[in-house]
Amino acid sequence: MKIKTIATFALLAFVIASVVFLVAKESKRSSSIVASSTGSAVPARAAEGGAENGSSGQPLAQDPTVIAYYFHGKFRCASCVKIEALSRKAVTEGFPEELKSGRLQFREVNVDEASNRHFIAEYQLSSQSLILVAIRDGRQVRWKNMEKVWTLLDSEREFIPYVRDGVSGFLKST
Repeated sequence: MKIKTIATFALLAFVIASVVFLVAKESKRSSSIVASSTGSAVPARAAEGGAENGSSGQPLAQDPTVIAYYFHGKFRCASCVKIEALSRKAVTEGFPEELKSGRLQFREVNVDEASNRHFIAEYQLSSQSLILVAIRDGRQVRWKNMEKVWTLLDSEREFIPYVRDGVSGFLKST
């Protein structure tokens, strides 16, 4: 009976240690996307070329009307990869002419890279996100977090129109 009790406690301790390890590992991985900011206002920069972008009032090097940003961290789960793929599909297949003309851009941005961390505070990112940004006269005039991408992830039939409607609305309003 003593051996059985000892084995039970050893297995229980192993399970608890494993769960604690996995939670700590996931917490560390998730915290990279929710990196804390210094609290100071950080000017927004375009993901490509380091040009200033919008909320700080600085002009962009190139002046697209709408940018669809997919923000992610270094480590991505299957859901995050799927959100990017569906978002890219919605934009590229739904707006080929706007993409070709430069009126619309799709940019994937790793916020774990030091040069992109400013986006976390600027767009209040707490997880991987699809953010639409409207640019007018070289300045960011508004942005929107397409939050439903997480709830619509398992329904491509609903996901694609949701993203396309958002992009269409931004294209029409700028």
